[in-house]
Amino acid sequence: MRHALYAMGAIVFLLSGALWAQQWRDWTGASNNYTILYRYRVLNGKACDMEFKDENQGDSYTTFDAAVDYQSSASQYDNTRVLKTNNVHVVTALNHNGVAQVPNCFGVSEVRVSFVQRR
Repeated sequence: MRHALYAMGAIVFLLSGALWAQQWRDWTGASNNYTILYRYRVLNGKACDMEFKDENQGDSYTTFDAAVDYQSSASQYDNTRVLKTNNVHVVTALNHNGVAQVPNCFGVSEVRVSFVQRR
């Protein structure tokens, strides 16, 4: 009986870590260029980690600017959500996703890209 309780405790402990882990959202195309895909995950309501990839990636690099519309708090002491925009410069490669981080982010609502250059 004692071993069964230890085993059950270990299983609950391991599963609880999987429940608290931050999950990546599905890949979504940028609103003005569906060949540039992005996904994100929210890190404890403090930031959004983002990954970008180019569906038309050649053997070299793709660079572009991304305007990220995201939900943020109005102030440090206020839980009111406001829409803000953060601009990031992204570089992707054939086997490497471009990364960015948006601070004070509760979720991404839209991404628009500009100045896409494939080399």
